[in-house]
Amino acid sequence: MISRRTEAEARRICERGMAAYISDRHSVYLNRSLAYGVVGGIIPASLVLISSAFMPINKLWALAPVGLGLVTGFGYGTITSDREDPIHEMEFTTVCETLNPTEEEQDDSDLPEQQ
Repeated sequence: MISRRTEAEARRICERGMAAYISDRHSVYLNRSLAYGVVGGIIPASLVLISSAFMPINKLWALAPVGLGLVTGFGYGTITSDREDPIHEMEFTTVCETLNPTEEEQDDSDLPEQQ
């Protein structure tokens, strides 16, 4: 049993269509890849900043790992975002078929029980 809110959200997604659902999944994946890239860039950048206190390193070099992390996170997300499309298509089809049964299933449920 699913809640009314969850069912309403699922119906809204089904009404928008599969292309919109997959586009949303791509956006989520790209945002996650960017976040990983930023975190992956901040860690070495902080090491560069810490070492610049003890060594003669320009503090602007700390921006290089952050920029590289952003670029690689975005690039990886863009290149691999469609890798899970078959799984997303199957999920969309399964949920939307559950919410909107086909005509054959509806016809079978309308028939009186035969004894």
